[in-house]
Amino acid sequence: MRTPRLALFASVAVLATAATAQAQDAPAPTSGATPAPSATTGSATFTDDELKKFDDAMVKVRAVSDTLNGAQPTPEQQAQMAAAVQDSGLEVTRFNTLSNAVAADPALAARIRVVNATPPAPGTPAAAVTDDELNRFVAAMTQIRTITAQVQNNQATPEQSAQLTAAVEGSGLTTERFNTISRLVSETTYLQAKAELAGARLETGVSQ
Repeated sequence: MRTPRLALFASVAVLATAATAQAQDAPAPTSGATPAPSATTGSATFTDDELKKFDDAMVKVRAVSDTLNGAQPTPEQQAQMAAAVQDSGLEVTRFNTLSNAVAADPALAARIRVVNATPPAPGTPAAAVTDDELNRFVAAMTQIRTITAQVQNNQATPEQSAQLTAAVEGSGLTTERFNTISRLVSETTYLQAKAELAGARLETGVSQ
């Protein structure tokens, strides 16, 4: 039986965790002192509802901050940003804590993208991809990314090809299933977001 070839598609690029522009670009609205994130602040500290509210508020906050051109916000602009946060249902201090945490925690930033992505419809191939399969896929892709970085002229050596195959087999996925998940991740925004989250957690050693 002929061994199926690995289909990497665009998955390597998908797993490169994007920086979160929201938390970096907009100044935090003030309401007294802004609490610094504690050592225990992490992705699991915040609910999905809070992350959604934070992201909704950040859209409005950025609309104000984009007009500043690097200048400090006026009291009126600070009030506008604070109102945007409060309208979202978050307290300003909670928003600022979240903003600091998102800037420092790639997994939390990735969770926001998962919260905002639409899950695939039940019964579709994308919906059939389990969290365990996705974690295995991401772990394999992490190894594959290291190997492909050493490939020259897009032509893997026999040894590198063997390493690529071993990375997939070591994940516990069949080559066919790996290729299917690779294709689905490249086609599905929700799976891309979940793959980024799994990759961020793998990189930081945080469990699911």
